[in-house]
Parts: sequence; C-alpha cells; structure tokens
Amino acid sequence: MHYKPPPQAELRRLREDLQFTNGQMANMFGVATGRQFHKYLSEEDKREMGFHVLMYGMAQWQLMTGPITSMEQLYERARRIGARVDFLGDAEED
Repeated sequence: MHYKPPPQAELRRLREDLQFTNGQMANMFGVATGRQFHKYLSEEDKREMGFHVLMYGMAQWQLMTGPITSMEQLYERARRIGARVDFLGDAEED
C-alpha cells in the first residue's frame, strides 16, 4: 500500500466546512485532545496523520451522512481531502 496523509490545508478546510473546533475534530479522528489534533494542522509542531487515524476519521465523517457500505467509500473520502491511498497493483511507481 502507498499512503500519503492529507495536506494540512485540506484538513483545515474540512474542519471549516464541518464548522468544528479542534476538540470536535479530535473526537472525530479518535485522538486525545484538540491540541493533539492541532499538530496535524500546525507548521511549527507538524505531525503527519497515520493511516489508522485517517480511516477512523473518514468512517466518522461518512456516518454523519449515511451508512458505510464499503472500505472503498472511506478511501474515496480520504482521497477527496488529498490523501493518497493506493494498494499494491493499483499504484503508480513514485
């Protein structure tokens, strides 16, 4: 699998679109606090989002609008916010 986390700008845009605080985003992504989530947005205290954190967040986001019918549905949501999720055989070489 090839994975690249979503860009900070896209995570910020998602937070704004949902009208969530960092604390609410932390709950959505399953991280401890709003301060911890802020590290995914910060240039100074930068942290890349792990795949498992992203997938938990995408599942929560999908459940806000309807049921989860496939994993591909979650991968597509992740791609919509700029993450790269490609599986062996599907990915182009870097």
